Amino acid sequence: MNWGTKIVITFISFAAIIITMVVISMKQDISLVATDYYKQELAYQDQINRQQHALGLGDQVTFEFNQNEHKFFINSDLNTKGEIHFYRPSDAKKDRIIPFEITAGSTQFISTEGMDLGLWRVKLLWVEGEKEAYIEKTIII
Repeated sequence: MNWGTKIVITFISFAAIIITMVVISMKQDISLVATDYYKQELAYQDQINRQQHALGLGDQVTFEFNQNEHKFFINSDLNTKGEIHFYRPSDAKKDRIIPFEITAGSTQFISTEGMDLGLWRVKLLWVEGEKEAYIEKTIII
């Protein structure tokens, strides 16, 4: 085999590898954090205000995860309603948004049975009076 044949084989092999990598890259599923992340970024100051309001309320609304019972508990000293968003960073298709309404002094639980094991971000958004409040925690199921 002469030098010319070896160079042609090398170029063809290189082109085949590049084409294979492009095909594999095109088939990958790319999940964005949110489909409307530009809009969310522009409204980020509102999110900071919600978090500050939640901190100002103290422990009037709390939530915790009990891994043994596979339940998520929301406790409230206020009459509140809102939504809890179970966000799965690795797969947006598994996200769940569950509305809730709690009367003062009560507890509501949400089962996590059937949810995949691993890392979840739990985002609690509720309305207290005229203002919205927001808390976020990371849990491992």
